[in-house]
Amino acid sequence: MARIIYAVAGEGFGHSSRAHLIGQRFLDAGHEVMFVASHKALLYLRSIYGERVREIFGLSFTYRRGRIDAPRTFLRNLLKSMQSHSGNHRLFKYAFEPFDPDLVVTDFEPFTGWWAWRHRVPFISLDNEHILTVCRLQHRWRHIVSRASATAVTRCVGIRAATYVVPNFFKAPLKTDRAILAPPIVRPAVMKLTASDGGHVIVYWTTGTEESRLRAVLRRFPDQLFYVYGFDRKFRVGNCVFKRASTEGFLEDLASARGVVASAGLSLISECMYLRKKMLILPLPGQYEQTINAHYIDQLGLGQSARRLDEATLGRFLGRLDEPMPHDDRILWPDNEGFFDVLEGVLGHLARPLSIVPASARSPGAAEPVASGC
Repeated sequence: MARIIYAVAGEGFGHSSRAHLIGQRFLDAGHEVMFVASHKALLYLRSIYGERVREIFGLSFTYRRGRIDAPRTFLRNLLKSMQSHSGNHRLFKYAFEPFDPDLVVTDFEPFTGWWAWRHRVPFISLDNEHILTVCRLQHRWRHIVSRASATAVTRCVGIRAATYVVPNFFKAPLKTDRAILAPPIVRPAVMKLTASDGGHVIVYWTTGTEESRLRAVLRRFPDQLFYVYGFDRKFRVGNCVFKRASTEGFLEDLASARGVVASAGLSLISECMYLRKKMLILPLPGQYEQTINAHYIDQLGLGQSARRLDEATLGRFLGRLDEPMPHDDRILWPDNEGFFDVLEGVLGHLARPLSIVPASARSPGAAEPVASGC
């Protein structure tokens, strides 16, 4: 069996939840896995995998008025650069080198990928952000500055990966034979849900700001009940029910929602698609990947997108909620086993192939995958 380092970006829930699912597949197949993470991902993965998880310095973002504040983000990370260098050096010397990995997998975590490149350890980049660099996409000229900066940052993450595995909800032409698209995956808790129509619309307000303006828009539709997440408070005002953060509560409300208003992160988009829920997508300013996601949500008829929530936008969305979901060959619907089939194929074509088929599921007499040092 192989020794694998699995490194995860610290910002955003999608990276850590995906690492949970994929990392478990590696473990179930008998591989030894060291997880590496920072910030929120570190806390999440340690709650599941305990001492298997090591801390790495991770880049973090500073937000202002609902968008990434680039100057403050740069300054914050620069001020921590010396601390990060010494901390990561100790991690590499006293954890990575003795572990002697056969493979590195990075989910948009740059430092581990750079270490793998320098030490000639094969590694796989597994994240949705690389859609910006490996695919030919439909871009709008007004986003040229955001596009250029986001692409430059993405290119610096996962340099010289053996393969770029990109989970995504739509098909797009690839620009390199070292990349492959895969359908998105969803949490097992989502797969257990049964979709229904309870009459409410979920508003997932990522930034937790501008509550008064949000309420002013929602109360223009008194006949529609809204469940609002993102402010972590519990109260009701008219047709708006504000709810505290709760994974189980949110998923129950999602399964029975008429529709969803949210930002354009891949994880929630995938869960909405799995449950066949129409979306009104509001991409976070300064996050170009979300702008691309919003564009394709519009193009494929999976919902609508807008730069800002206002009465006219919400009215159009509510008026189209009863339209059927699209049947478009360009859509990659969530499919966990389809994703793992793609990943199995990628791992099987490494110089030293390995498998993520659980040992209990292998046919009798099947050969064990070979990994260096085992």
